[in-house]
Amino acid sequence: MRKDFYVFRHGETELNKQKRWQGSGMDYDLNENGILQAQGLIDKLNNKGLEKIFSSPLIRAKHTAEIVAKALNISVEIRPDLRECFYGKAEGQLIVDLQKEVPEIVNNWNNPQYFNIKFEGGESKKDALNRVMKELLKLTSEDFKIAGVAIHGGTMGAMLNFLHYDFDKLPNCAAFHLVFDNGKWFVDGGIF
Repeated sequence: MRKDFYVFRHGETELNKQKRWQGSGMDYDLNENGILQAQGLIDKLNNKGLEKIFSSPLIRAKHTAEIVAKALNISVEIRPDLRECFYGKAEGQLIVDLQKEVPEIVNNWNNPQYFNIKFEGGESKKDALNRVMKELLKLTSEDFKIAGVAIHGGTMGAMLNFLHYDFDKLPNCAAFHLVFDNGKWFVDGGIF
């Protein structure tokens, strides 16, 4: 049975604006710009037929999901395993500082050839990806055809790497269409 997911990143937070590495250990809400971005996401998802939205429990993803869900008159279900990767000692650090301290990690985080990298004390990209994909696979047995998924830049990038989809950057509220059909995952179209 086919399942369609519209996977989207949360809106901007103050840590995003300050260019700090933000993982599951940093639970910040959307800033004013992030709320505007989430409202813009409504237009992107309005005619996709979403029946519900599954969301990370982190407030930035949950708030983004709630803004979209309210406009589309659908529900939001929190799924803890959709949370962002935990980045250990990198949590909350300025990206420019991390690029100097651990360039081999920062510069390769979105590289599809590197799945086992991680920051000291943190979760590996592979572990976070496996957790999220396992949750999405569980969702395929639930009663819906088309759903939204509110997640994070790190886990979204890892998914795209896993699916062999090239990308340069994933801005806040970027989205893509993920399909599960005949036991296989694929990206339908591009990032929007």
